[in-house]
Amino acid sequence: MKNRLTLLVALIVVVFLLSYMFAFQVRYDEVAVLTTFDRATPPEYKDGQIDAEHPGSLKLNPGPYFKLPWPIQKVHSYPTRLQILEDQAEEKQTKDGFSVIVKSYVTWRIEDPHAFFVSLENIDKASKQLHSLLREVSGVIGKYRFDQMVNTDPEKLQLDQIEADALKTLSDRLSKTSPKYGIHIEHVGIRQIALPESTTSKVFERMKATRERLAAGARADGLARAAAIRAEANSAQKTILSFALRRAEAIRAQGDRKAAEYYSVFEKDEQFAIFLRQSDALKKILSHNTTFVIDSQDLKPEGIFSKLPAASDKK
Repeated sequence: MKNRLTLLVALIVVVFLLSYMFAFQVRYDEVAVLTTFDRATPPEYKDGQIDAEHPGSLKLNPGPYFKLPWPIQKVHSYPTRLQILEDQAEEKQTKDGFSVIVKSYVTWRIEDPHAFFVSLENIDKASKQLHSLLREVSGVIGKYRFDQMVNTDPEKLQLDQIEADALKTLSDRLSKTSPKYGIHIEHVGIRQIALPESTTSKVFERMKATRERLAAGARADGLARAAAIRAEANSAQKTILSFALRRAEAIRAQGDRKAAEYYSVFEKDEQFAIFLRQSDALKKILSHNTTFVIDSQDLKPEGIFSKLPAASDKK
């Protein structure tokens, strides 16, 4: 019984070793290049794409495959998913002379596994080549002003255009390499923009000058509007006063005409006029709750007004 168990274990180990030596697995997110004595057969291309029916040494579909043991054949597996490569932060110069510290990144994927194997062989070498190419596209920053990279107004920012130019520059640079790298650049982006100390002081000075210019413009606009309001108010004042004076003159002239009519009537009977004036004065005095005492002998009109109390006798 013990010998049977040992034999079974040994058989399992042998099967495992043989599977490892003569078979390999391609995952769903991978492609593989199967080389024979470190050489790979190139695939055939159709309309610029790899012909799936004649892939050469490429294994494009996931699943198990057969191979000869090492060192006859080797398997080089490459991911099909996007790769992200971050560049180191570097100080660069803008078009208007400002220094900025820019940290960029690039997303890429393997487009032609055979060309990638021939030119780069692995992901680490590809990352090194892309690092050097990213430094070459730093000249794109020099085509733009500082305010097109850093601004509180979103409409003045040109970051999307900068990234598009960097993507085009890097793609054109890759298309001129020989042999071809077999990779495709999906996106070049700017992850971070920082300012060195020298640029920070210049930015603060520029912001201060801008704020002072805006404040001066606001003050000038306020003074202009105040002057316009004062001029309008003075004009309205003159118009109102002129109208009031004309109206007052008209009322005064009308009053003079009425007075002239009354005087012509009073001239016919002066005593009656005096009596009316005294009556008016009496009405005004009595309207303030004034109390006075007179002699019964002074009830005649001429006696009443001679006994009227002074203003200090009012209660």
